[in-house]
Amino acid sequence: MKTLWKRATGLLLSSALIFSLAACGGGTGDTNTKQPDDSGSAQASEPAMPDSGATGEKLIYTNGGPEEFFETPWLNPGTYVYNKAVYGHLIVADENLNPIPDHPDALATYEYSTDGKTLTFTLRDDAYWHNGDKVTPEDIKWSIEFVSKTPVANAVFISTFSAIEGSKTNDVFNETFSGIAIDGQKITITFDKIAPDALLTFTQFAPVPKSEFEGIDPLQVQQAPFFQHPIGCGPFMVEEVNMKNYTILAPFDKYYNGVADFKIQMLPSAGDSDPNVVTRAKSGNLDYGYTKMISDVQALEGTPGITITPIDVRYTRLFFLNKFDKQDGSPAPLADERVRQAIRYAIDMSTICETLFQGAAVPANAMAPDANLKDSSLNDYNYDPAKAKELLADAGWDANTTIKVVYYYTDQATVDLMTAIQAYLADVGIKMEFELVEGDLATILWAAPADQTNGPRAVDWDMCYAANAALSLHEYYDRYRTGSPTNSHTPEDAELNRLIDATNASADVNAQNEAFKDLIKYENENMFTMALYYQPIFLITSDKIGDIQLGTPQFCINWDIQNWNVQ
Repeated sequence: MKTLWKRATGLLLSSALIFSLAACGGGTGDTNTKQPDDSGSAQASEPAMPDSGATGEKLIYTNGGPEEFFETPWLNPGTYVYNKAVYGHLIVADENLNPIPDHPDALATYEYSTDGKTLTFTLRDDAYWHNGDKVTPEDIKWSIEFVSKTPVANAVFISTFSAIEGSKTNDVFNETFSGIAIDGQKITITFDKIAPDALLTFTQFAPVPKSEFEGIDPLQVQQAPFFQHPIGCGPFMVEEVNMKNYTILAPFDKYYNGVADFKIQMLPSAGDSDPNVVTRAKSGNLDYGYTKMISDVQALEGTPGITITPIDVRYTRLFFLNKFDKQDGSPAPLADERVRQAIRYAIDMSTICETLFQGAAVPANAMAPDANLKDSSLNDYNYDPAKAKELLADAGWDANTTIKVVYYYTDQATVDLMTAIQAYLADVGIKMEFELVEGDLATILWAAPADQTNGPRAVDWDMCYAANAALSLHEYYDRYRTGSPTNSHTPEDAELNRLIDATNASADVNAQNEAFKDLIKYENENMFTMALYYQPIFLITSDKIGDIQLGTPQFCINWDIQNWNVQ
């Protein structure tokens, strides 16, 4: 086995699902309670498979096949191979999720006005659905309007659709949007406000054929017959479905940017959790897949013909830091940035990542893992207890103060992490207690003060151990702005508000990236939040597929699958 410990370049994205913090009251967060796991994957019995080799066809194997239905492509846009291979997208993203103008896989070319108010697509005229019908502008318009009313639309999509002129009345999506107009092959979307993630949305949003959804209730869309055998316009079509056993994807002979010369056999597994990933890879039944388990990587060590590449993703574990005064009026222990910096210096994250997490985590210097948004001046806060003590002395730290930490994960690894951090802080003279919180987490963790300038706080904690996992960086940072309904932790900071506003002020991706660079630098210096570590994903590929475009396996990028050189 070849293990490529060189990081894949650029932003390579997030966890296997788009965690919506549903359990934590909205905003960015994580409902997955697992830490990087060293327990190994439990083996499950393998499903029956067809004798595909008998026909002499080229075939590659992957996991994530459907067990009861195909998941809609709008909540977790690229978690499953079928969502990336079966559906087409109006825009194609690069490995950093930035739009690529005029990419040959895109369903359309686009023009975006400099003021961010008008986005015009020109739909190509050689795109077909897998049932043989042409993809029409009416399909695109209807798909946007229909998906906006479903419960399975990604939060980034909803934010973009909400900004379309005439999309809502009294905060409820309308049946049709006056801000979407059709003229021949042109689809013009007019926004009544800047939608900073508009281009990102259309790199991930998958249109579907309107004719297949007649009479379907958008609130019950996952139960629609369509998702037993979906029809897209991508390079592969669903050929055969044997639920809980296997699914075959075949090349679509009308695909406009090259027809593949191989088929894909998908074996079932739930989300990003495949208990058979090691067995499948070792037996030659996994040519493309991924895992978050370092134990899987260790188990595959020495397997001939298998390459494992760690991919940096937007999945960050962190401490939210409460800087509001306490409810009794006493000052917040973490109000002084020197105290916050001291805590970070006191924690040896490198050792924690290598020992407790067995190399399945990477120390963080900011919430965003995006290397392209960071400059070399960022402070990595390498373990330095002497520096921590110096900062505490400068801040006049009261050694009798106890910091209260809360967390909502129920696994032993979290307890081990809290215990380790407690010991590190004790070494520099900081008392820390920690506790598991359960129940109404939206209120316990994220209730915002009535006065987000002066407080007092509405929650009973100083630090909250949680996660950020999101498609858009706006989901990472917007919650720190004064006025956010989940800002339970950060008093009004004029400079922070200005920097956050700058990331939302332009529809231009390059301008946004420059704004995020400034915001990330301020975060690193001010420590208004404390990123602890990133959790990468390990991409598993076989020699059968050779060199391919590396990138996140959970989102839709320019992976050019139809042109893979399969042996």
